[in-house]
Amino acid sequence: MPLCPIEFGGAVRGAVVGVAGGVVGHAAMPTPLGVAGGGAAGTVAGYVASGEKRRLALLQESLARSNALTSGMVSTLDNFERKLKSLDELVTPVYEATNELSLLLNNVNKSLTLIDSVLHYYDICVELKPTVSSGPGGNLTDYLAELDRLEDAVKYFKHVTAVAEGERVKQLYDLGRKRLVEETDKLILRYANPLSPKEVIELCESVNTTNKNDIHSMQEADMATLRAIIEWFSLHGFRQGLIDSYAIKRGTMIRRSLQLLEEHVRKTSIRRTSTISVTSSPNMSQHGQSNSDTLRKQGRKFGRFLTPEMSRRLIRSPATNTLPRGVNSSLSSSITTMDDTVIIETSNDHDTNNYILLLDAFIALLQRDRDLLNYVFPNDLQSRVFTKLIELPLVHMREVAVSLCESIEHLPHKLDAAKFAVYGLFSILQWFIKSRPTFSKLFQESDIPQREQFTILSATFEQSAVNCLLGILEEVRSDSSQPSQGGNVHPLTSHVLAFMEGLLAYEDAAIIIASMYVEQEQRINSVGLSGTEKGLYDLGTYFAQLVRWLHASLSKKTDGYISRHDITIRAIFLLNNVNYLLKRLENSPLLAIIQRCQPDLKSKYEDDFQMSLKDYTRCYTPLVIAIQQMLEYDNVNRLSDGKLRDRDREQLKESFASVNIAIDNLRQQCQEYIVSDVDLRYQLRTEGKMLIMDMFKTYYNKFSNKDFTKNREKYIRYDPRMLESIIDNFFENRL
Repeated sequence: MPLCPIEFGGAVRGAVVGVAGGVVGHAAMPTPLGVAGGGAAGTVAGYVASGEKRRLALLQESLARSNALTSGMVSTLDNFERKLKSLDELVTPVYEATNELSLLLNNVNKSLTLIDSVLHYYDICVELKPTVSSGPGGNLTDYLAELDRLEDAVKYFKHVTAVAEGERVKQLYDLGRKRLVEETDKLILRYANPLSPKEVIELCESVNTTNKNDIHSMQEADMATLRAIIEWFSLHGFRQGLIDSYAIKRGTMIRRSLQLLEEHVRKTSIRRTSTISVTSSPNMSQHGQSNSDTLRKQGRKFGRFLTPEMSRRLIRSPATNTLPRGVNSSLSSSITTMDDTVIIETSNDHDTNNYILLLDAFIALLQRDRDLLNYVFPNDLQSRVFTKLIELPLVHMREVAVSLCESIEHLPHKLDAAKFAVYGLFSILQWFIKSRPTFSKLFQESDIPQREQFTILSATFEQSAVNCLLGILEEVRSDSSQPSQGGNVHPLTSHVLAFMEGLLAYEDAAIIIASMYVEQEQRINSVGLSGTEKGLYDLGTYFAQLVRWLHASLSKKTDGYISRHDITIRAIFLLNNVNYLLKRLENSPLLAIIQRCQPDLKSKYEDDFQMSLKDYTRCYTPLVIAIQQMLEYDNVNRLSDGKLRDRDREQLKESFASVNIAIDNLRQQCQEYIVSDVDLRYQLRTEGKMLIMDMFKTYYNKFSNKDFTKNREKYIRYDPRMLESIIDNFFENRL
């Protein structure tokens, strides 16, 4: 630190005085020779004394000069100190004034800068109004920078009292944001025109062939502009309105595209395969696959439930050739053919196929917009935008689903003409099951609300399918149709079995719906089972109940036969239906499924078959009685081989007449019956032969050669060969 002038002079003066004192002290130091002085020699003492005096004189002289020098130096230093002090008194005020001026200058500069910035806020409206009012145009970056400047001005005027100017700035800022939103709407609307039905169908078909769903249908420059605007709004806290605007416009576009497609397919008949997951409902043979193809597909699905012997058996197609000879189905009368497309007048199968097409289109359109979100919105906004975007199209899909389900539930004849509509419900459920991977791609793990919305949509069809199963049970229980002509297989039997076989084509959906049915209606739980095993058990429970109601309805129908042959025709009716039921069950996976919950079903109906078989053989009773009466008469009266007594001849005439009448009645009766199954026909003939042929041969051989009449052709009309031939021609009724 530099010394002031006064301090510097005092220091120099002190140094000079110190040097002079040192000189004097050195001169006063005693010589060593003085120590050796003694009284020995006076001369020496005198000589020493004179020497000391000279030194003392020299020292005094030196001291005097030193004092003079010191005084001169002190005087000089005092003078220098006075000058330094006067200089200090002159410099210090100047230095302080300079510092004060520098501070004032700095304050002035800051004030000028602040004034410039404040004046900028007041001038910004005039400066930016033309540009902001006209919108971003083609220079979005500069426009966003100008909006940032306006935002700073808005923040400034919040802290000052210039209310009017602040309001003008805020209005201009709001106008700029409005123009930015308008630019966004313009970009969105540019690509928000609904797709034509043809474009939607092509988009659906492209899902399986390409991985890109035309996400660049929006130009890259427009996507970059839209993303920049969205990011700006996100940073400035105004994003919700933009999200709503984008989502509503894109959602409206998707909904309108679906509506146009729905109107299109309603006017045309479209048969197609779902591009995402499942095929449409099974149709009749005109739509392509043969009976054996149907069997092989069903056999592969349920082969694991069958023995090797059962799996080699054949079943008929559930959609065609299910009725035995002579049975007319109401389905066949309601079919018309137009342009190689089969239309069922009372069925909504085409509606369910169309809905699957709508589902395919719905998912394809959502995938397209989901991909577009990756290019337009930041990651943290994509989920929110997508949630809002799907609301309108999802509401439309739900409305169509509810309408479709209600129309199918109100259809009559669900076992017959309307069964394809019921199958359509299950095909839609298959679509939902097999489309789960697609949903996983659309939604992230955190998108639980969106997945629940789709669950509600599928639940609509699930409950409708349960209601249809209940309706089918009620149809079977309350069926009031008359028994079949000639005791043939009733159409109800064929329809029930065909429906169950057709339902096997939708295994995944069927076991889910069967479990829902069991839980809702029977309120039981398959203890110890889970997953597919539980579903198959519940499906078997429903099938078993359906078969029980069928058998009860058939038994009730036997009261409809009003003739003198009631017992026999009832037996034929039950034999035909039970035999048909057992054969169809054995030759399909149905029996294996039903036996999961009711292992004794087959043996129970086999017992019923044997009881009906015994009832049938009663039709031979009049013939048996006529023969036995004559044999008993012979045992008592021992008819002669020669000439007969009159009463014996009369007895033989009456006996042969009774036998002839019994055979005539039996032939007429059995020829009126219809037994379509070849094996059953053979079995019934065999049972009849076993019952009557040995007895008739004995009767014929014993009495035909006796001489009881001259008109033998009148009484002996049938021999064993003829009777056997007659029995072999039973049940050959031709309609």
